[in-house]
Amino acid sequence: MNYAIILAGGIGSRFWPLSKDIQPKQFLRIFTKKTFLEETIIRIRPLFKQENIYIATHQNYCQRIKKICRQIKLKNFFFEPEAKNTLPCIAFLSYQIYQADREAVIAVFPSDHLIRNSSRFRKVINKAMQIAKKGHIITLGIKPKRPETGYGYIKVDFKDDLKVFKVDRFIEKPSLLRAKRFIKDKRYYWNSGIFVFKAETMLKEIKRYQNVLYKLISRIKNKNDLKRFWQRLPALSIDYGIMEKTKKALLIVANCGWLDLGSWQALTEVFKKDKSGNIFKGDCLDKDSKNLFVWADKRIVATIGLNNLIVVDTDDAVLICAKDKTQQIKEIVQRLNYLK
Repeated sequence: MNYAIILAGGIGSRFWPLSKDIQPKQFLRIFTKKTFLEETIIRIRPLFKQENIYIATHQNYCQRIKKICRQIKLKNFFFEPEAKNTLPCIAFLSYQIYQADREAVIAVFPSDHLIRNSSRFRKVINKAMQIAKKGHIITLGIKPKRPETGYGYIKVDFKDDLKVFKVDRFIEKPSLLRAKRFIKDKRYYWNSGIFVFKAETMLKEIKRYQNVLYKLISRIKNKNDLKRFWQRLPALSIDYGIMEKTKKALLIVANCGWLDLGSWQALTEVFKKDKSGNIFKGDCLDKDSKNLFVWADKRIVATIGLNNLIVVDTDDAVLICAKDKTQQIKEIVQRLNYLK
């Protein structure tokens, strides 16, 4: 059978101050009355039986997740005792699913993406699940639209003629100079963070490349074991722990209107601009500004003669940032956490 794991444990620090520890990005309502998490569930639900959809998140969000999922009748949750990045929870749930279904095919989805064409997206996922049955680990690649330094990239081998490419290598978030080179080279794609694989295939790769992790998750049989062993697990992303090492990775190009809402700069691609390139959300007043993105939550925000800035006003913080510096918001959040 086919299974889905939705990752909903991050805090979206580059989306600060709207996204915070107590109100992370997956619980925000930006485009509709539904949260990003709800939109993700609705998007993928036609592909999976209800009982085969799992939500992985931090234990701090237990009640909020259950409240959201109660309305759409989802009951499978994994609450991490401690944040360990993406690989440990994927490994643990893959192991649990594999114990019940030796032929299980699993698709992993972040909970904070915008997909403009859900129908086309589901077709790509269906294709990926069919290919994954043959023992491959599939990742979805997005054709770059700009030299983005906030995304990871994937370089492919163009020898395949079926538009399913062998992965050459993964590249972490590059410098602007490298990103400009990548966008001119058709072999490079944005890393969507979406993965599809047979549980058996993934577990074999985890055992091969992250044997300590494999041994620990295989010893977790109950809640006491989870508390005992989870703290000993390494904090690893699936990209670094497996995808950068495996020889089984293939990439499928996903042309479905994908956008990772990982930063305020990414959000400027979605909303309609005025004649001066400005985007104003909320109660805003402006005179003679260009290329602004202003988010006014509860107060009036007035701007005069500004250019290429992000301005975000919330009930407890204000952000003013150059558009080309939005990736550095994470550093501000780290300093704020240090001061707490």
